Amino acid sequence: MKKTRRRVSKRRRWIIFLLVAAIPLFYFSRRAYKLISSIREENNLKKEILILKAKNEVLHNRISEYKRGNLLEAKARDELGMIRKGEKIYLIREK
Repeated sequence: MKKTRRRVSKRRRWIIFLLVAAIPLFYFSRRAYKLISSIREENNLKKEILILKAKNEVLHNRISEYKRGNLLEAKARDELGMIRKGEKIYLIREK
């Protein structure tokens, strides 16, 4: 007895090939998307860290200015109108 082979049409072969090829492509594309999104998130967090470090440095500088007393005295003079003992105040009238 002779065995007869069934011939799979070209159209069916392409469909099978595309299905077999689509599964790994789908899997690896999802992995690549996750990798790219995590790299973007890492870069955003690095930028945020740099911004926060700069703000922290500014705050440390302000704290040291307050500790020295220079900034505190200037604020007291400008905003509260305070003077040192022995100073005289001169008021200038505007016409």
